[in-house]
Amino acid sequence: MLCSNDKTEMTPVEIVSHYGQRITLDQCPECGGLWFDKFELYRAKLDQADKLENIDSARLTNPTLMKNYRLLCPRDRAELIRFDDKYFPSGIIVAKCPVCEGFWLNRGEFTKYQKARRASKQPREVIITESNAQLEEKMQRILADYQSNKGSDTLARLGNFLSTPVDTVTMKPVASGDTASAAERTISTAMSVLMLALRLFLRV
Repeated sequence: MLCSNDKTEMTPVEIVSHYGQRITLDQCPECGGLWFDKFELYRAKLDQADKLENIDSARLTNPTLMKNYRLLCPRDRAELIRFDDKYFPSGIIVAKCPVCEGFWLNRGEFTKYQKARRASKQPREVIITESNAQLEEKMQRILADYQSNKGSDTLARLGNFLSTPVDTVTMKPVASGDTASAAERTISTAMSVLMLALRLFLRV
């Protein structure tokens, strides 16, 4: 197989898939470009880019420009097209063969792809807003009052607090007029309790 970029004879290199199976890719020893047959790019384990870049780590760390704008598939010589998919990490240049559906990645692009995938798997931080902090503070005051022998008054305040209708979109208290039915008030109270428990759970 000839390199899509500079027509150099490509050499086989091995990586490991998510399930420990070996995948044989083709890499150009001159420009460092990589050829992935269909699905091989998605099957690659997240730490495999480092193994391929050790051919010449100083030279292959940085991306390089392609020598040819018209790239041919190393497997069937069809002209490659720019791969564009909204679910694919942005900022990574990938060429795809319309015939065999393999992928060509220029030097450094596989490392960028694996870094993007690793970042997408990191757990997202839960942002605690000021309203959540105020909600917890209010609950703490109610519990503190209860523990200081103001039981009946505290229970009344707690009941009033939990029975206040809450807008399910803005999560702000809304006025409950006399026109609201008993069923609506029951649902509103249940929603308030559930949302309170959810907020306290996220805070922990």
